[in-house]
Amino acid sequence: MNLEDNDNQIPKNLINIITFNVRATRTIGDDGIIPWVNIGRGNEEILNLVDADEIVISESEITISIEYPLEEPVSFVLNSESGFTRKQLLIEIREKYLAIAKAQDFDVNTVDLVSLDVYKTNVGQIELTLEVDV
Repeated sequence: MNLEDNDNQIPKNLINIITFNVRATRTIGDDGIIPWVNIGRGNEEILNLVDADEIVISESEITISIEYPLEEPVSFVLNSESGFTRKQLLIEIREKYLAIAKAQDFDVNTVDLVSLDVYKTNVGQIELTLEVDV
């Protein structure tokens, strides 16, 4: 899929926001929930991810765009016949970040994934953008 073709599919409609909550291993706040996942500690935080196995996207193909902290955004396509869980999405995004970080020399420990904005293009394709905090 050509990224340029994707950009020509405007308008995109926001259809969902997927959040990532992690049970704190140390007490933080009243409820012990952290409302983000640190990409650098993703392997550890997956173990404490709230609703990790919930299918949050039922479509079988999605495109994910990573912008921060890159000079040029990177997009990649994922396929899954049974849809996508929070855990699957986190694993795929983390692996992509680790590969990019190695090539572009930045620290993934400074990237906190807060949520994913889920858009549907006018031709029905699902595109995700990352909301990150640094």
